[in-house]
Amino acid sequence: MRSFLFIMIGCLFVLTLSAQILTVKIVDTNGHPIPNATFYIRETAHGIMADERGEFRTELDAGEYTCEISSLGYERKLMTVSVPPEGSALNIELTEKTYTLREVTVIPGKEDPAYRIMRNVIARAPYHLHQVKSYESGVYLKGSFKVEKMPALVKSQIKDPNIKSLIGKLLVYESQNEVKYNEPDKYEQRVIAVSTSIPESFNIDDNLPLSAITRNIYSPATFGGLLAPGSFSVYKFKLEDTYKEEDHLINKIRVIPRKKSGLLVNGWLYIVDDTWTVQQASLSLTQTGTTVRFNLTYHEVKPGAFLPSAYDMSLDLSLMGIKGGGQFYASIKYNKLETNDNYVLTKADTAAVIKPVISGRKTLTKQQQKNLQKIEELAGKEKLTTREAYKMAQLVEKTVESDEVKEQKRQLERRPLDSMIIVTRDSLALKRDSSFWNKTRILPLREEELRSYLQRDSLKVVTDSLKSVDSLKNRTFGKWMTNFLLGEKTNLGNNYYFRYDGLLRACQEYNFVDGFRIGQYLEAGVNFDRNRSLSIAPAIYYTTARKEIDITIDGTLSYAPLRNGKLVLSTGNTITDYAEKNGTGRFGNAVASLFFADNTAMFYQKKYAAISNKIDIANGLALTAGFNYEKRNDLTNNTSYSFFGGRPAPNLPHGQTGMMPDHKAYIANITLEYTPRYHYSIWRGQKIYRNSSYPTIRMSYKKAFSGGSKVNSSYDNIEASVFQNIQLSLFNRLSYEINAGIFPSSGQTYLPDFKHFQTNELFMTGKLLENSFTMDNYRYATDDKWLQAHVSYASNFLLLKQIPFMQGLLFDEAIHAKTLWTPDLNHNEIGYSIGFGELIRVGVFAGFKELQYESTGIVVSLPIILNMFTR
Repeated sequence: MRSFLFIMIGCLFVLTLSAQILTVKIVDTNGHPIPNATFYIRETAHGIMADERGEFRTELDAGEYTCEISSLGYERKLMTVSVPPEGSALNIELTEKTYTLREVTVIPGKEDPAYRIMRNVIARAPYHLHQVKSYESGVYLKGSFKVEKMPALVKSQIKDPNIKSLIGKLLVYESQNEVKYNEPDKYEQRVIAVSTSIPESFNIDDNLPLSAITRNIYSPATFGGLLAPGSFSVYKFKLEDTYKEEDHLINKIRVIPRKKSGLLVNGWLYIVDDTWTVQQASLSLTQTGTTVRFNLTYHEVKPGAFLPSAYDMSLDLSLMGIKGGGQFYASIKYNKLETNDNYVLTKADTAAVIKPVISGRKTLTKQQQKNLQKIEELAGKEKLTTREAYKMAQLVEKTVESDEVKEQKRQLERRPLDSMIIVTRDSLALKRDSSFWNKTRILPLREEELRSYLQRDSLKVVTDSLKSVDSLKNRTFGKWMTNFLLGEKTNLGNNYYFRYDGLLRACQEYNFVDGFRIGQYLEAGVNFDRNRSLSIAPAIYYTTARKEIDITIDGTLSYAPLRNGKLVLSTGNTITDYAEKNGTGRFGNAVASLFFADNTAMFYQKKYAAISNKIDIANGLALTAGFNYEKRNDLTNNTSYSFFGGRPAPNLPHGQTGMMPDHKAYIANITLEYTPRYHYSIWRGQKIYRNSSYPTIRMSYKKAFSGGSKVNSSYDNIEASVFQNIQLSLFNRLSYEINAGIFPSSGQTYLPDFKHFQTNELFMTGKLLENSFTMDNYRYATDDKWLQAHVSYASNFLLLKQIPFMQGLLFDEAIHAKTLWTPDLNHNEIGYSIGFGELIRVGVFAGFKELQYESTGIVVSLPIILNMFTR
């Protein structure tokens, strides 16, 4: 009997300590629900975002908890919540906020008080950015999305009937996650459970709703550097209200982007005075018809460590007639948290000052002591200037950054972009039953959400029945026709493959020497592993005017993936441009020839064999060496056909008065290219270069041997280049290239041996406008010496984009300056262009011979589109 009594008491004790359900509804003084209110439990570091009805439920051990309840526009409430063994249901009432300062008066000509506050936030932002070393958290996510409207034309392009059936119906997603963070920017997300009505074929990214957590608001890379030096150049700030919460003064600051850009946010920041931390952020971002709004609430999870505890995110889609919207909620519980405790943020008089924690750390160096002294001096100022705030931010960054992070920055290797957030799914994630979700679900399911799950089950039945219908034949035929027309790559077993270029590319060129070139490009290869392969690619064409077979064969061996090794052997009998790839592109020449009888590309025939090998001999240092044999002869036009008549020019380059004699060329070449401190990533065993703050230097040497014949090419050529792309600011970029060279000895040279410059003789080109000239293809080629320089300044907001109604458009603008000097020429150009990156650009350029105006030309650059049609 006594044993039974002890067992019963033990069971009751365990039950008393077991988790109970706390159900909460947050309302205003009139009893109306407050949507998206935040409930934070200090003892468990658990933040919960209530739903649109102000409701949630959570599991807690029986006991007493200190809780903070808040919502924008309402007084923050601090209260003790008792959770009895049988659980509890609470109605919590919040009072509408009464501001101590309803309207901030700004004296004309005086600065808005918001800037003083923001300078202090920016100055201390690096401290908050580096304060957290690591954490482990549990994150509950719940979201829903609905496509309300879709145009009939878009619907007609959707082949999957499942997708069409979901238009106008709610889709629901829920997940339970474990999220781990390690400084500076590594996140690991393990999806414990997923419950969704979204079909599996949609491949929903589990990480998408976590973007607000993995994007640190104090980082210079977030929202165009909202809280970083340089912020005032892209944002305006306005102090709208101040109010008191407990012992803190809270500043409500309006964030206004200076330009309309999808990289910038607008909304409000709520800043805690004196500590200069973000208490809450209510911001929105608009990009190409999609507006995302998010509200983030921050809490001091550990002294000095302010982290997002809960957030909601809404999405409005209005693009090309497609309309829809969605809502996501996240509740975060921090289980483990490690801070960088070498420095603490203390309050001295009226300023938050960074102080070192001496115990357990190395003695401060003289430079660290000097930095801290300067930080304390700046922090003690009543009003920081913008320059002082930016300087303080830099000093704080240097001071509080951990040794581990500093060492990572010194290393050249960077993690691949897709490894910043590693997402894995538990094998049982999709198999959790209703009892699991009834226990762990924080936000209750609404009637429409329940219908969404029923809809998913019925849709699966329909899908399974469709699979049993014998429609495989029609679908296979359609896929076969697509591949026949557009080409395809077919895997032959695990390692071998075959590629066919497609019927639509069987005739991809026309010129007056060959006529139409009809044939096919093929490729066969073997993959030894993911990064090592061997391919053989023959291209065979019949020329309708020249009535000959044109053939090239390229063999490529990719090896040493950590050194980017590539060996290429080529041979063939083909025609080629005198300027190689520097003149008019083959597709552009074909269009101009067929429509306007305007043939600006001139060709010669060559029978050749070549070998080339490229490999990294050190990080950022690539060596390319090769040898070419060419047997060359002139060609003449064999047809004059064009759609609208016209007379083509003879196949003679500008400035050439006679035919090139038949000859041979034996050419050896070597190139060294070096980029100092070139950062790289190892992605799937392959080394991929990413960026460097230094320019790239390239040196080349080429020598042609006569082979004992005076008629063969014989010369030496030395060439050097330096080039760089520099991101000046969020919206501004500078690129430059300087190239010079000389033929120190020139026994015998022909036009194919000359130095040719990238030119745009036609109004349409496949070259980039920033490093090509608007002039004749061959006229200024040289076998003497030369110097060319190109400088381009591109900006999202230069001239036209200064007009307010044009700022929302996606194009950018650039100005260009170019010069070319040879002993016979001094050509200069200035120009302006607008475009969409490298997809399409339109530029107008004025040319000057010496300093005397010569001509003006308009050029349309379509590098991606035009190069799709040629190999």
